[in-house]
Amino acid sequence: MNIRVTNPIREVRRLLSRCAEQFASFDAEIVRVLGLASIADYSSIIDCFYTFEDTELAKGHIRSNGLSAADGQHDFGLVYLKFYGLMNACYLQQQAVIVCTERLGLATDLARVNASPLIQYRNDFAAHSPNRGRGKAEHSYILDRFGLLEGRVSGYSSNAPTGFIPKDAKLLDLLSEWDDTFAEALAPVCQHIASSIRAAGVNET
Repeated sequence: MNIRVTNPIREVRRLLSRCAEQFASFDAEIVRVLGLASIADYSSIIDCFYTFEDTELAKGHIRSNGLSAADGQHDFGLVYLKFYGLMNACYLQQQAVIVCTERLGLATDLARVNASPLIQYRNDFAAHSPNRGRGKAEHSYILDRFGLLEGRVSGYSSNAPTGFIPKDAKLLDLLSEWDDTFAEALAPVCQHIASSIRAAGVNET
């Protein structure tokens, strides 16, 4: 469990619950308090927080159990499911924190979020298309299934315009870097929501 992520999320969820209890007209008040354009923006934000909670559970499972089956058997189907699930859980977190930052009108620099090595590996090996690039720059990657059993994201592209491109990284190293990057981007979102709600006179207790 990454408390730099889970604790701020829980704080925001508790404060929003208190708002629901105390505001006479929740929709109108939460839009005013958070400085949103409309209640639709709030819906986007709260949906992102549900996503944050769910995807943290997926990441926690991988930290505790790895990609392989509990009995140590080489179940490549399970390994692929866990790998794709983890990569896209982190991608969902990336997209959700971008949405929250934009809806709240924050000036957070998200360059590190967009350039994260884990997200790049996700785009290479677990995106919705097997190909990267467009036109003459289009190329594809092949993933080493045996590397996944060892906790590595390893593979290569043999048809890139620049030539052979090898890729290799420890999965938990990628996840650790993403945890730090995500926590850094999430902090201003949670701080803005929490401070705005408290400024309106609402507290957790």
